[in-house]
Amino acid sequence: MNQKIVGTFVVALVVAGCMSVSPGDVGGKPVDKPYAAGSPSGGIPLWKPGEKFVGVAAGACLGTCPIYELYVFDDGRVVFLGKKYTGKSGVFNKQVEKSVYGELLATIVRTGVLDDSIKRGSCLTDHPMLTVMRSTPGGQSVRTQILNTGCEGHADIAKQIEKQFIDFTEVESWIAPSKNSR
Repeated sequence: MNQKIVGTFVVALVVAGCMSVSPGDVGGKPVDKPYAAGSPSGGIPLWKPGEKFVGVAAGACLGTCPIYELYVFDDGRVVFLGKKYTGKSGVFNKQVEKSVYGELLATIVRTGVLDDSIKRGSCLTDHPMLTVMRSTPGGQSVRTQILNTGCEGHADIAKQIEKQFIDFTEVESWIAPSKNSR
């Protein structure tokens, strides 16, 4: 009996540790967060107050989904943080054309992902979350929306936005884990 209780408790802890957001956070209205709370993974954000940026952060699944943050700034700076199951681990920087920021911002605006709540339908289990981010006009905060890539109504938008970020910044090799790490 005690082994069953301990086993159930351990499983609950593992599952809770894998979830980076509570179910109530997903698919609600976009949320504005102050600088101190602006990092999707906690800690000090990879952006500074006053900077204009757009970004995405991919979350965990029960398998080997890449966990990373990717930011593009209005000056063309790209900042990538590979956390787990990525081709590169740690913080990496590169430079792209300034127009990339405008293209990605236009994608976010066109989809309305940070303006409206997005209804979600039925969901499949074990799909990662994608957090979409944009600095607020004053640059002191970040507006975020969390999408569940396994839910109807979220999957297509999440896939489109994430693909555009990866394609425009050319960081696919930074995200995809090497064949040797599998």
